[in-house]
Amino acid sequence: MPAVYRANPPVCGEDPRVLILGTFPSPLSREKREYYGNPRNQFWRLIFGVFGVPFDNPEYGVKTALLTENRIALWDVITECEAEGALDSNLRNPVYNAALPGFVAARGIDKVFFNGNNAYTFYRRGIGAVEKNVLPSSSPAHAGMRFEEKLRRWREGLLSRDGALSTDAP
Repeated sequence: MPAVYRANPPVCGEDPRVLILGTFPSPLSREKREYYGNPRNQFWRLIFGVFGVPFDNPEYGVKTALLTENRIALWDVITECEAEGALDSNLRNPVYNAALPGFVAARGIDKVFFNGNNAYTFYRRGIGAVEKNVLPSSSPAHAGMRFEEKLRRWREGLLSRDGALSTDAP
């Protein structure tokens, strides 16, 4: 029987405008207690690319500071589940993050993005209807799209005029 695991707490600064939701942390991310802790996952490389910051795989605090400085919060749709391996298809008996709607409302978050279709699907299944803002998955399991195209789409979503962020965010 698979073990039951809990997700990481949110990454959130003082005044987030955007929330990026993943599905559930991989085994390596849970072990490190870091979002996207697997070096093969492209999440941090994409975020640094969106903001035009060279990526040399800095320590986790530098990574999360880039998010919070740009008013981005990070959390997961599933807060607890049984898990075997890193694939979303192996998640069983999920406990959905019921705190998400209140988190978004209390902080005045303007836009919610999903890191891949699975995060969006789990949100709709376990929490409810929400605008579909799905970014290409940063997971190494979803390698069908070139990094440059993923970066273009992430940049377009996160920095768009109607997407709540701009490159001059405080």
